[in-house]
Amino acid sequence: MIEIPKPNSTSEEIAEILKRYGAGESCYSISSNETIDGKNLPLLTALEQAVGYGMPSIVLCIPGTLAYFEAEQDYGPPTRFLLKKK
Repeated sequence: MIEIPKPNSTSEEIAEILKRYGAGESCYSISSNETIDGKNLPLLTALEQAVGYGMPSIVLCIPGTLAYFEAEQDYGPPTRFLLKKK
């Protein structure tokens, strides 16, 4: 887990970080947000719904290798992580 340094508040910024690690244009999401839960979507679309939603989301960019995780929001901005397998 690699914490994404602040400021990290926009889906566009996070998409660029993920692309630097090899993410493509599409992803699969697991989320408390029913709009994107269990769906294959364009990366930016999934991130637009997950970033700042306030509830946990995982956006799988490269299955088993690269993902984005946003924790539940408690106080202030939620913790955001890049999940990368070495």
